Parts: sequence; C-alpha cells; structure tokens
Amino acid sequence: MKTAERLPKIGVVGYYISEEEAVGGQVRGIPRQAFSLFSYDMIQAIFESGATPIPLPVVERDKIYQQMDTIDGLVFSGGEDLDPRLYGETIQPNSHRIDPTRDKYEMDLMEIALERNIPILCICRGMQLLNVFCGGTLHSDIGEIADDMLNHWETNEPWKSVHPVTVKSDHFASVVLGGTHINVNSIHHQSVKELGEGLEVIGHSEDQIVEAIAMKGRSNVLALQWHPEMMAKQDEEGLRPFKWLNQVANAPAHTPNA
Repeated sequence: MKTAERLPKIGVVGYYISEEEAVGGQVRGIPRQAFSLFSYDMIQAIFESGATPIPLPVVERDKIYQQMDTIDGLVFSGGEDLDPRLYGETIQPNSHRIDPTRDKYEMDLMEIALERNIPILCICRGMQLLNVFCGGTLHSDIGEIADDMLNHWETNEPWKSVHPVTVKSDHFASVVLGGTHINVNSIHHQSVKELGEGLEVIGHSEDQIVEAIAMKGRSNVLALQWHPEMMAKQDEEGLRPFKWLNQVANAPAHTPNA
C-alpha cells in the first residue's frame, strides 16, 4: 500500500480579544470571556495549498516553545497596527487599533522561529513586524509620504488586484510569485520606512511603497505587504506563497515535526 504524502503543518497567528473587550459577549460567548480569532480566508488558503493549518493563540513566552514543536512552517498574518513605541516613535492620531499583548507575543514568536530556522511567510502586518523586529521603522500612515498614492486600501472587494508590484528579477521570490511584474490587492495604511538590519527590499509598487522584503542569506523567509490569502478566493495565483512555504517546510534542510 502506498504511504500517503505527509502534509506540512503550518502555524498561523490571529487576533487576541481580551476579556475586557468581550464584556457583554460582544463577540460571542459570555461576559468576561477572552477569545482567539483567526481569519477564515487564511485558514482556507493554507488548506487549499496542500497543508494543515495550526492556529497559534497568544500565549506566554515559555509556551511558545511547545507551539514550535507542533509546526513545520509559520505564517504571520495581518491585523492591527504595530505599537510605534516598539520602534521609538509615538502613537499618532491616524493610528489604527494597537494590541500590545499580541505585539509582545509575536515579537517573541518571531525570535524563537528564526532561531529554530522555521520557514516563515509574513503577510501585511506580518511584514511590518519582521521589519520592526530587525530594527526597522514604519510610516505610521502612507498618507504622510505623498498625496498622490496608489489605492492601498481596497476593502469593498478585498480579493481584487488594484496595483502592480515589481519584483527583483534575480531573487527566488520572482519564481515564487510568478514573475517580476505582478498585480496585487492592497489593504494597509502603514508601510516600511527604514529597513531593518539584514533585510532587503525585493518588491515595490510604482509609488515606491515597499511591497516585499526578504532576509539576506535565507531562502526560507518571505514577507509580502498584500494579502494573497484573500486573492486566492478568486485566483489560484494567490496560493503561490503558501505552496512555496509548504515546499520549504518539507525541505531536507528543515526537518519537519512528526
């Protein structure tokens, strides 16, 4: 009998909703009940790419090691603004919601995952988190850069491609993403400002917003500013980054968890 192919286990982060936020059962459940929430688009994209999603709730640092023992790859997903105090700046009037509890967890998670050489895909907030973790900074709102920006906030049809991205031609990302000129969706109001140490810009839009970054010397870390999991609802091209993550998660250089 042929042995079934082992599916990689891909961890994915989500939202943390504290018991204070959920007072009165606003999310569901009962008063004083906390929640972990995960994007169904993300979960579905991981399934459709040929992997098993493993939701990773916010936990204390000592329990992150247990989480890492259960996964082969990791997705840092979108969500709230990163606290600007993490990169030496202050909260601005145009800042969106900030969750220091999630920030602390994901910064610890990023540190441990990189130490363990876990393959990583960072999406939107996830890309900004990687940049800040490496010592970089963010534009608190891309409106501060110029008035004539491309549409970077399309929420009515979030799967819709709204602008092109140029990808570095001699980088593995151009193969992963399907070319050096691709079209992407966009739902973000912050962006990379000063690049973190050890990172390189490998994709940008026509208005010079950083759209993709990678770690120098590592071919198992990729960060994208757009949302391929939402694009995948209408176009299988959106699954490309997830299929890449599955491939590197099962590569001989990275020993998958049994």
